[in-house]
Amino acid sequence: MGNVKIYAGLVDGALMPIIEDKTSEEIVTAFTGDDTGAPPTSVTIEVITESGSKVRIYIPNSSADASVTVDGKRV
Repeated sequence: MGNVKIYAGLVDGALMPIIEDKTSEEIVTAFTGDDTGAPPTSVTIEVITESGSKVRIYIPNSSADASVTVDGKRV
């Protein structure tokens, strides 16, 4: 199992699971498909906060866990 879960926030405050209990490889395939020519090595989600910090979530296309950096520093 991977260490990533993705939810949609609902108007009643609940969270609807979109991705749970998937490996990193399965998550990358869900985003990119499995017929992309050269296989992707990862999916990266980047968010710039209101204060200007850059948050990156890196999901590898392997059995390794996803990781998070804030302004280039791994957390």
